[in-house]
Amino acid sequence: MPEEMKLVILLRQPPHGTLYPVEGLRMAVATEDFEPLVIAINDGVYTFLKDTDKSVYQMHINFLKEIDLELWVDKQSLEERGLTKSDLIDEVEVYDHSTVRKSIVGANTVIPL
Repeated sequence: MPEEMKLVILLRQPPHGTLYPVEGLRMAVATEDFEPLVIAINDGVYTFLKDTDKSVYQMHINFLKEIDLELWVDKQSLEERGLTKSDLIDEVEVYDHSTVRKSIVGANTVIPL
């Protein structure tokens, strides 16, 4: 039996001034059969701020949650930017850096954006 595909889409860029987060979420929707894990690190954490204009990608967030795919945010990246879980939308989960790192290292494929 083939090994299960573990796909991580890594959002590293801010949502303002780039399309990387939008494309990453769109990619997650397109690869839903592989049950990708979307992880926001570094400036990618800004993608999920409550007060960020998400009009371009809110539909992707809604779809991913509707099909029970997880959206993770790296706690260390949040803390480095002076942010907390309460600054983020409800659809995401915050995980400690070691858990995030293990998921990235354990993936068959990591797509950094």
